[in-house]
Amino acid sequence: MGVDKKGCGEMGGEVNPAACPLCGKHNQCGNLAEQRISDCWCRIEEFPAGLLEQVPSAYKNKACICKGCLDRYKRGNLPG
Repeated sequence: MGVDKKGCGEMGGEVNPAACPLCGKHNQCGNLAEQRISDCWCRIEEFPAGLLEQVPSAYKNKACICKGCLDRYKRGNLPG
């Protein structure tokens, strides 16, 4: 799956950690919002390996997948 580089969190060549690396929308990362990481929405979710594999290597461990992409993947609306 290709990624639209205009919308996936690039800021002048740098990764925007607040943007989902798959769709470019705000990922609602609790860590970035200065919440305790244990309070972030992602802590109660399971991220399938097939979805994680879609994150481009430049974005791995730098920008979180948003809940919308996670939900679409689980419903079968994102390729995997």
